[in-house]
Amino acid sequence: MKRLVLLAVAAVTLMASDARRDAYIISTGDNVTYRAAFSLEQMQAVRKRITGRYIWVQRGRQEYVIRDEATIRRVETFFAPVDALAPEQEAVGREERTLDHEADRLSDKDSLSAVEKTRLRELRDRLRVVSQRERALDNKEEELEREAERSLWAEIDSAIDAGTAKPTSALRR
Repeated sequence: MKRLVLLAVAAVTLMASDARRDAYIISTGDNVTYRAAFSLEQMQAVRKRITGRYIWVQRGRQEYVIRDEATIRRVETFFAPVDALAPEQEAVGREERTLDHEADRLSDKDSLSAVEKTRLRELRDRLRVVSQRERALDNKEEELEREAERSLWAEIDSAIDAGTAKPTSALRR
Protein backbone atom coordinates (compact mmCIF):
# COMPACT_ATOMS: atom_id res chain seq x y z
CA MET A 1 0.00 0.00 0.00
CA LYS A 2 1.36 3.39 -0.94
CA ARG A 3 2.15 5.68 1.90
CA LEU A 4 0.45 9.05 2.00
CA VAL A 5 2.41 12.14 1.23
CA LEU A 6 3.65 13.57 4.50
CA LEU A 7 4.70 17.17 4.42
CA ALA A 8 6.59 18.68 7.26
CA VAL A 9 7.71 22.16 6.64
CA ALA A 10 11.07 22.28 8.36
CA ALA A 11 11.39 26.00 8.59
CA VAL A 12 9.67 29.11 7.42
CA THR A 13 12.90 31.03 7.36
CA LEU A 14 15.14 30.25 4.41
CA MET A 15 18.84 30.86 4.40
CA ALA A 16 18.97 33.99 2.27
CA SER A 17 21.34 36.74 1.23
CA ASP A 18 20.68 39.84 -0.84
CA ALA A 19 21.10 37.96 -4.12
CA ARG A 20 19.70 34.51 -3.37
CA ARG A 21 17.13 32.33 -1.70
CA ASP A 22 18.29 28.91 -0.67
CA ALA A 23 15.79 26.10 -0.35
CA TYR A 24 15.70 22.33 -0.04
CA ILE A 25 13.56 19.23 -0.26
CA ILE A 26 14.45 15.91 1.30
CA SER A 27 12.42 13.14 -0.31
CA THR A 28 12.56 9.71 1.28
CA GLY A 29 11.04 8.07 -1.77
CA ASP A 30 7.75 6.19 -2.11
CA ASN A 31 6.16 9.57 -2.80
CA VAL A 32 6.89 10.69 0.76
CA THR A 33 8.48 14.07 1.26
CA TYR A 34 9.33 14.78 4.82
CA ARG A 35 11.25 18.02 4.74
CA ALA A 36 10.86 21.11 2.66
CA ALA A 37 11.95 24.67 3.26
CA PHE A 38 9.93 26.66 0.80
CA SER A 39 6.40 26.98 -0.57
CA LEU A 40 4.11 24.04 -1.24
CA GLU A 41 3.70 25.15 -4.87
CA GLN A 42 7.46 25.16 -5.44
CA MET A 43 7.76 21.77 -3.78
CA GLN A 44 5.07 20.28 -6.02
CA ALA A 45 6.78 21.65 -9.13
CA VAL A 46 10.08 20.01 -8.12
CA ARG A 47 8.35 16.74 -7.27
CA LYS A 48 6.87 16.60 -10.77
CA ARG A 49 10.39 16.75 -12.21
CA ILE A 50 12.28 14.57 -9.70
CA THR A 51 11.09 11.36 -8.06
CA GLY A 52 12.41 8.77 -5.62
CA ARG A 53 14.90 9.34 -2.83
CA TYR A 54 16.78 12.58 -3.24
CA ILE A 55 17.80 15.88 -1.78
CA TRP A 56 16.97 18.82 -4.02
CA VAL A 57 18.58 22.15 -3.22
CA GLN A 58 18.51 25.62 -4.56
CA ARG A 59 21.78 27.28 -3.61
CA GLY A 60 22.01 30.79 -4.95
CA ARG A 61 20.50 30.63 -8.40
CA GLN A 62 21.62 27.06 -9.05
CA GLU A 63 19.53 23.92 -8.45
CA TYR A 64 21.13 20.61 -7.51
CA VAL A 65 19.94 17.09 -6.84
CA ILE A 66 21.73 14.63 -4.57
CA ARG A 67 20.90 10.94 -4.95
CA ASP A 68 23.86 9.57 -3.01
CA GLU A 69 22.32 7.23 -0.44
CA ALA A 70 24.99 7.83 2.20
CA THR A 71 24.43 11.59 2.00
CA ILE A 72 20.66 11.17 2.20
CA ARG A 73 20.95 8.93 5.27
CA ARG A 74 23.28 11.40 6.99
CA VAL A 75 20.88 14.25 6.31
CA GLU A 76 17.95 12.21 7.63
CA THR A 77 19.84 11.71 10.90
CA PHE A 78 20.21 15.48 11.27
CA PHE A 79 16.41 15.76 11.50
CA ALA A 80 15.83 12.66 13.67
CA PRO A 81 15.73 14.69 16.94
CA VAL A 82 13.02 16.92 15.44
CA ASP A 83 11.03 13.88 14.35
CA ALA A 84 11.39 12.37 17.83
CA LEU A 85 9.34 15.25 19.26
CA ALA A 86 6.28 14.41 17.14
CA PRO A 87 4.62 11.89 19.52
CA GLU A 88 4.89 14.28 22.47
CA GLN A 89 3.62 17.19 20.37
CA GLU A 90 0.67 15.10 19.19
CA ALA A 91 -0.15 14.08 22.78
CA VAL A 92 -0.05 17.68 23.97
CA GLY A 93 -2.26 18.71 21.05
CA ARG A 94 -4.81 15.99 21.87
CA GLU A 95 -4.83 16.98 25.54
CA GLU A 96 -5.31 20.64 24.66
CA ARG A 97 -8.20 19.86 22.29
CA THR A 98 -9.91 17.68 24.91
CA LEU A 99 -9.58 20.31 27.65
CA ASP A 100 -10.59 23.11 25.29
CA HIS A 101 -13.67 21.21 24.13
CA GLU A 102 -14.82 20.61 27.71
CA ALA A 103 -14.10 24.22 28.72
CA ASP A 104 -16.05 25.50 25.70
CA ARG A 105 -18.97 23.22 26.53
CA LEU A 106 -19.14 24.63 30.05
CA SER A 107 -18.57 28.22 28.92
CA ASP A 108 -21.47 27.98 26.47
CA LYS A 109 -23.95 27.25 29.28
CA ASP A 110 -26.16 30.11 30.40
CA SER A 111 -25.60 29.36 34.06
CA LEU A 112 -23.16 27.10 35.87
CA SER A 113 -23.47 25.29 39.15
CA ALA A 114 -20.76 25.76 41.76
CA VAL A 115 -19.26 22.40 40.75
CA GLU A 116 -19.23 23.42 37.07
CA LYS A 117 -17.61 26.78 37.89
CA THR A 118 -14.88 24.96 39.83
CA ARG A 119 -14.42 22.51 36.97
CA LEU A 120 -14.16 25.36 34.45
CA ARG A 121 -11.47 27.07 36.56
CA GLU A 122 -9.58 23.75 36.78
CA LEU A 123 -9.84 23.28 33.03
CA ARG A 124 -8.54 26.79 32.35
CA ASP A 125 -5.65 26.25 34.77
CA ARG A 126 -4.76 22.97 33.07
CA LEU A 127 -5.04 24.63 29.65
CA ARG A 128 -2.48 27.25 30.74
CA VAL A 129 -0.09 24.48 31.82
CA VAL A 130 -0.62 22.56 28.57
CA SER A 131 -0.09 25.75 26.55
CA GLN A 132 3.20 26.31 28.37
CA ARG A 133 4.28 22.74 27.55
CA GLU A 134 3.27 23.29 23.93
CA ARG A 135 5.31 26.52 23.73
CA ALA A 136 8.32 24.78 25.28
CA LEU A 137 8.06 21.96 22.73
CA ASP A 138 7.70 24.46 19.88
CA ASN A 139 10.81 26.31 21.07
CA LYS A 140 12.73 23.05 21.34
CA GLU A 141 11.60 22.05 17.85
CA GLU A 142 12.72 25.38 16.40
CA GLU A 143 16.13 25.04 18.07
CA LEU A 144 16.54 21.47 16.81
CA GLU A 145 15.48 22.51 13.29
CA ARG A 146 18.03 25.34 13.25
CA GLU A 147 20.74 22.91 14.33
CA ALA A 148 19.65 20.32 11.74
CA GLU A 149 19.60 22.93 8.99
CA ARG A 150 23.08 24.17 9.88
CA SER A 151 24.32 20.59 9.50
CA LEU A 152 22.26 20.15 6.33
CA TRP A 153 23.76 23.20 4.61
CA ALA A 154 27.29 22.14 5.56
CA GLU A 155 26.56 18.70 4.07
CA ILE A 156 25.09 20.24 0.94
CA ASP A 157 28.07 22.55 0.45
CA SER A 158 30.38 19.53 0.81
CA ALA A 159 28.30 17.60 -1.72
CA ILE A 160 28.45 20.50 -4.17
CA ASP A 161 32.22 20.79 -3.73
CA ALA A 162 32.69 17.02 -4.12
CA GLY A 163 30.44 16.80 -7.18
CA THR A 164 27.94 14.54 -5.40
CA ALA A 165 25.33 17.25 -5.91
CA LYS A 166 24.50 17.36 -9.60
CA PRO A 167 23.06 20.46 -11.26
CA THR A 168 19.45 19.80 -12.24
CA SER A 169 20.26 21.12 -15.71
CA ALA A 170 22.19 17.86 -16.20
CA LEU A 171 18.94 15.94 -15.56
CA ARG A 172 17.27 17.47 -18.61
CA ARG A 173 19.83 16.06 -21.05
